[in-house]
Amino acid sequence: MNSNQDLKQVNERLDQIERKLDNLGDSHQNKRSPGVRFLIGFGITIGIISVLILTLGVIQFVSNG
Repeated sequence: MNSNQDLKQVNERLDQIERKLDNLGDSHQNKRSPGVRFLIGFGITIGIISVLILTLGVIQFVSNG
């Protein structure tokens, strides 16, 4: 009889934890607007392209020297 009560308590606690995790996941998903996400992605893309162009320039300068 005691093990059934323990099992019920464990199941209730797991349900509570799952609800809390679901709430946390929902609150973090839509934190940024689509415009902000686009600007962040665009900035990262521009940064990567700049580094690649700089690397190509350095390689070309060294190979000509």
